[in-house]
Amino acid sequence: MGFWNRGCGATLFSLSLCCLVACSSPADTDAGSSAGRPSTSTEAQPQLSEEENSTPVKALKEIAISHRYGQTVVPQNPERIITLGSYEEDSLIAIGVIPIAVTEPQSSTGSFPPPWSKEFLRNVEILRPANVDGSIDYGAIAKLRPDLIMATQTELTLEQYEELSSIAPTVIQPGSPNSPEMSWQTHAEFVGHVLDLESESGQAILVTQASIFDAIRPHPALKGSTFAHIKVNEREVLQIGGGKSLSSRFFRQLGLVYPSNLDDEIGGADWSMMTEKLESLLAVDVLVVESDPALRNSLLDSQPFLEPENVIWVDRGSGLDTAVSSITILSLRLLLEELVPNISQVVTVVIDPPTAEEEAAMKAFRLVYGSETIWEDKAPHLQKANELRDANEAYRLGAVDNDGITLTPKAAEINDNEAVIIYDVYFGDSPAYTDLDRTIYLVDGIWQVTKDDFCGFLSAAQTPCPE
Repeated sequence: MGFWNRGCGATLFSLSLCCLVACSSPADTDAGSSAGRPSTSTEAQPQLSEEENSTPVKALKEIAISHRYGQTVVPQNPERIITLGSYEEDSLIAIGVIPIAVTEPQSSTGSFPPPWSKEFLRNVEILRPANVDGSIDYGAIAKLRPDLIMATQTELTLEQYEELSSIAPTVIQPGSPNSPEMSWQTHAEFVGHVLDLESESGQAILVTQASIFDAIRPHPALKGSTFAHIKVNEREVLQIGGGKSLSSRFFRQLGLVYPSNLDDEIGGADWSMMTEKLESLLAVDVLVVESDPALRNSLLDSQPFLEPENVIWVDRGSGLDTAVSSITILSLRLLLEELVPNISQVVTVVIDPPTAEEEAAMKAFRLVYGSETIWEDKAPHLQKANELRDANEAYRLGAVDNDGITLTPKAAEINDNEAVIIYDVYFGDSPAYTDLDRTIYLVDGIWQVTKDDFCGFLSAAQTPCPE
């Protein structure tokens, strides 16, 4: 399987952003979703004088966003943006846009702004609900004279939407009221479309996906381990996350598995009240529990399924609590730094070490495909090596622009004289692709790559073998 020949038109030495985003995304199906993708329209250019017409002029561009209450036309290059949704500003910050005001979520249990965005919002106005019921302070919003209101992460009534739209163009959630919450990828992508900053959002998504790969790579036991996520309020009422909740989608990106019996019982709900039936199904490897630390002892006494061996406690009101409840493109950094190592400590998956023969096959594979392998080490594992030395040298020189290319084997499946190698691709120290596969062959007791396979590899890198 070629790793850069996947329909993006990219070459090895000048890999396009398109190919990286399209080919390196985690398994979450929300990545790259086209739901809510806005349509675009270009206004007619004004009549120009002969002098003005001598210089090319970019046509003004409007973005028309369709949503459940109709359509919103977003002005070109809005500069005074207000966000109303919970942590909605995170996707804007990720693509280099700082709003003039953000709204503190009513459900926020910790300090606001959260640690991952505090620095960016230092000089930004913090709006709060006008009343305890969460009603909107339209007067405060109007005084700020916004030219765009982003409200895709909050539920607005038609009346609220119309009132806000009388102040400034207002963008709300695409899709129907029953549509699932947007994942961090989909929201960042959507915001990029709304603001005509698609390349910036694509870049931000790519960097975040790479950080996920980096975080989970040292913890192979995560893959295949089961999980569940529970929230406990101050009255010790327990809720359990469904398989489609934002947090569950994030945990699946780590390689964790949501139990099918829980999924069948909860159905499509994001969250469900805990029941005895659900308690009986909580035989999971990892149980993430959000609660007030003061309630922990009483919970352990009253809820026997909260066994300390598999529970990750997340303190209510902490930055980690806010992060796991929101799952944004910015909050992920805190989750990867603090939560992933904690989860890895409670999962125990026995992974058999490779056999001597599997190790030999993986070593040969790594030597052949590594751009910086010296020729004397590579040649014994490459069929017809004498015909390929010049082509290999061109590959080595070309890979320098990417700080070298390494194909890192993770596993080998041997069948007679063939071995399927599962590997990751690194450009320098940065992961580009994961869990790909190629075949290597045992010839006269030595694991070798065929000339055809190696030349196919180099051809995709714009370094064809000689005829």
